[in-house]
Amino acid sequence: MDAATLRRRALPWSIVGLAAAVLASPACVGDPDEVNFDDPWENYSVEALTSACTASAIRAGTPSSRRAIIDRALNWVERRVMYSQTPQASVGGYRTDCSGLVSMAWGLPTPGNTTHSFAGGPWDNGRSRRIQWSELEPGDALNYPAHHIMLFAGWLDENRTRFCTIEEYNWGRPASILHHTIYDRSRGRPYRDVYLPTRFANAPPGVSAASTGSSGGSSGGASGGSSGGTSGPTCFSHTLSRSMASMSCVQSRFDGQWYQCVSGAWRSGNGTFGACSSSAPLNRGGAAVCFSGTYGREMREGACVESRFDEVWYQCTDTGWVHNPSIESNRRGTAGACTEYHPLR
Repeated sequence: MDAATLRRRALPWSIVGLAAAVLASPACVGDPDEVNFDDPWENYSVEALTSACTASAIRAGTPSSRRAIIDRALNWVERRVMYSQTPQASVGGYRTDCSGLVSMAWGLPTPGNTTHSFAGGPWDNGRSRRIQWSELEPGDALNYPAHHIMLFAGWLDENRTRFCTIEEYNWGRPASILHHTIYDRSRGRPYRDVYLPTRFANAPPGVSAASTGSSGGSSGGASGGSSGGTSGPTCFSHTLSRSMASMSCVQSRFDGQWYQCVSGAWRSGNGTFGACSSSAPLNRGGAAVCFSGTYGREMREGACVESRFDEVWYQCTDTGWVHNPSIESNRRGTAGACTEYHPLR
């Protein structure tokens, strides 16, 4: 039998094998009663995470009415619950994938929703509803119905471009606190165009936008609503890891800019809205070090690295790696001039 005949006879079996592999691979397709998993997400760059997204900072920036949701999700982080698309008895019967974590945090029935059955999905079961990006507060979620969902854990800047999340995101990985920007294009389009802000239908009220002016902060995540004596509502600062009195001025470690606490929300400016009740400039001590996953070693504060994981520039600051897209052109970042400059080769 010649080689051409062998190839012709083998072709149908190769097609069958390929079809079987496609049918067996994880994907959010099929009958809603049969599908109970979501696409795993990719690995994250070490440089892409910031130390502002810590359990203590997230809890401090979460309204008390939403703390139970956040605490349940952080429990999986603290227990290092591993990603799985199979219901796990150790966590009450929930799947420990992305939608299982959000379902558990919201107290939905086990084994949990899929991304398709949250708001915006083709099998929306009414247990959640769409909201606007401007309405997001800790305890809400961001849903990409075709692939992934993550629990929103707070804004990191006044312009609401950076935010913390709590997620189950890939095989062999535990539940994690991660950091993203609305401009991330790893899914082909910016996150803001791909992910749908979503809220549990029975979610407790969060911070009232009418009373605080905003639920976000420049130096921190959500603004606090507690009274600062006669001076008005306070604002939680992730830069300083504490609440700041009304009219306080803080220089943000994320963009190096100054912000002032006004009516419970961070506003751009240093004394722009009146005299600063206190002033907190960044500490430029230069003694910090950051471990680079790109180069496999520690680098001193001020070092600038183009990450091999996402080809984005980061600078080592006293609080970890901070993303700054202007580094490539001006060799400066949040911590000032680059003490080292490492482009990819």
